[in-house]
Amino acid sequence: MSTDIKDIKNRVAWASGVIYLVLAIVLIRLYYVSLVQGPELRAKSQERVIERHVIEAKRGDIYSADGKTLATTKPVYKIHFDAVTVDTEVFAAEVDALAAQLAIVNPKYSANGRSAYLKEQRAKRRRYIPLAKNLNFSELQRIRQYPILKRGAHQGGLIVEEDLQRIQMATNIKMRTIGYDLEGASAGLEGYYSEYLRGKPGNRLKQKIAGGDWKPIDDPQAAEPVDGCDLYTTIDTRIQDVAQQSLLKQLQKYKAEHGCAVVMEVNTGKIVAMANLGRNEDSTYSELRNYAVWEQTEPGSTMKLLSTMALLETGKADTNTIVDTENGVINVFDRKVKDSKDGGYGEISLRKAFEKSSNTAIVKLVYSNFKDNPDEFIDFLYARKFNEKTGVGIKGESTPKIPKPGDKDWSGVTLPWIAYGYSIAFTPLQLLTMYNAVANNGIMVQPQVVNRIMNHGRQVERFETKVLHPAVCSQETIDKLKVLLEGVVVRGTATNLKDSKMKLAGKTGTCQLNYWIKGTSDYQSSFAGYFPADHPKYSCVVVINKPVKQIGYYGNTVAGPVFQAIADEVYSQMPQEAEIVGGKLIAINNTALSPIPRIDEAFQKNFIPSLKGLNAREVLRAVGPHNIKVNMQGTGHVSSQSPAVGTPLNTITEINLTLR
Repeated sequence: MSTDIKDIKNRVAWASGVIYLVLAIVLIRLYYVSLVQGPELRAKSQERVIERHVIEAKRGDIYSADGKTLATTKPVYKIHFDAVTVDTEVFAAEVDALAAQLAIVNPKYSANGRSAYLKEQRAKRRRYIPLAKNLNFSELQRIRQYPILKRGAHQGGLIVEEDLQRIQMATNIKMRTIGYDLEGASAGLEGYYSEYLRGKPGNRLKQKIAGGDWKPIDDPQAAEPVDGCDLYTTIDTRIQDVAQQSLLKQLQKYKAEHGCAVVMEVNTGKIVAMANLGRNEDSTYSELRNYAVWEQTEPGSTMKLLSTMALLETGKADTNTIVDTENGVINVFDRKVKDSKDGGYGEISLRKAFEKSSNTAIVKLVYSNFKDNPDEFIDFLYARKFNEKTGVGIKGESTPKIPKPGDKDWSGVTLPWIAYGYSIAFTPLQLLTMYNAVANNGIMVQPQVVNRIMNHGRQVERFETKVLHPAVCSQETIDKLKVLLEGVVVRGTATNLKDSKMKLAGKTGTCQLNYWIKGTSDYQSSFAGYFPADHPKYSCVVVINKPVKQIGYYGNTVAGPVFQAIADEVYSQMPQEAEIVGGKLIAINNTALSPIPRIDEAFQKNFIPSLKGLNAREVLRAVGPHNIKVNMQGTGHVSSQSPAVGTPLNTITEINLTLR
């Protein structure tokens, strides 16, 4: 019996020892964790709830040449409320008044409902209660004066956070010309000049609180962000609007798929307008792509300028060289080249062939002179850098396509096809750059969209005119090409444009698209040239893709009117420079005055015509050559005149006009 009692005592003692040992281990562990590891663990815990957050810099603004804001970054604010910070008496006395004010800011919540919500959140000891968002600066300043909040951050629980919102003011060019700069994707000016625009981000400590929100905390080591630089573009919003509206009108009229229009200063290469419109699913139009910079297509007959340049410059032909168009159809191997005129033009000069845009004539001249050495023709184009990108400061420019003998896509018909604008491809802007070189007496300049980069009034960089090629051909050839281009409007395929306010020069283009696909009938209509013809100031290209064939598809009727509308409007905006010889007005803005048919007919019959509807410059153009003094009052267009229509000219010395 005693032995059993002894065993029990031993077992109890052993169990007690084990228990005491376990307790000792636990106590030692607790001691170690608390005193030894405690600081480290607390630090790690703190690290998990306090992080350094990036503060985005204010992105630089983008401006037009005439001072309009095209894109800007606007600060917007959101307000949160730390309900715990506020003194109990202050909260009780003013929470209803605060709720009433907040209900005005956001009527979605009633004053009573808002008050109950704030009280509930305070009871739950919430320290990051959302009150308002997307506030502008004036709205923020007003809310800062609300009850409770007017006491600031430490006593009023006011938490203010700033966000930056990018706003593009020029809606018609915002998607692709102004563009965007997003993570993994960029386009237009925003993308190309992102390094300048984005600035330098800052940083600030924030604390993670209940609900997963982050609250800014005092941070003596916070780094303030540095604003980005501003871009000053070459875009003139007045000309841009004209280009946009003129292009839209034609796209709608011909139900075309898309199109573009670009206007450039001849001497500088500054792009003053760039309109790009594509058809949406609902048949409206917007800037879906920057077709002017990106879209590479066969140019069609506008290529004939380069073909003719090569013929003239190499001495293989002159403007009076005669070529037989036969019956309007010629065979090149197993392919046919046709003229748009049934039966052809017979035997014609190179000058007439260019003006009438004869495919057969241009192809015969190029093929007969270069077929034995096609490299000579292609090398001519390469030597003028027509095979290179322009380097315009917009993302997405395509590389010109000019095949060479020996390439896998070169065949016996490639050379004649290139001669009239097939088997070769340019973007509209690249084509414009070539035409601009002719207007600029052979000097090919780089298209330019940005004039300068500024930072808080300090010039960071200025972009001067860059010459891509000093002389694409001799002045003798330039002079001949200018005569040909003007002749297209006076006697050729674009006579429908010769009633413009000034002399125009250019070339029509009509190109069949996807011609290798049987059954297709899609076309591209284009017009490229410059104005005024005798003293070029601006060059312009218009390209319209896939107009409805049944309505119209030729370059002169589809694209040409856009060119004319732009030229006429630009002319009306140009400073008036009158040239008077012998007391008689003979020119305005270096452009010889040409008669307006109905007005001139009236003057020939020796009576006063109706001038109603004409603007001031049109009046001077119409009346000036007849040496009659003109008195005008007001602005706009002629609404009334004196003497009356039909008054004999020999009875008056002046005309009085009212404009509205």
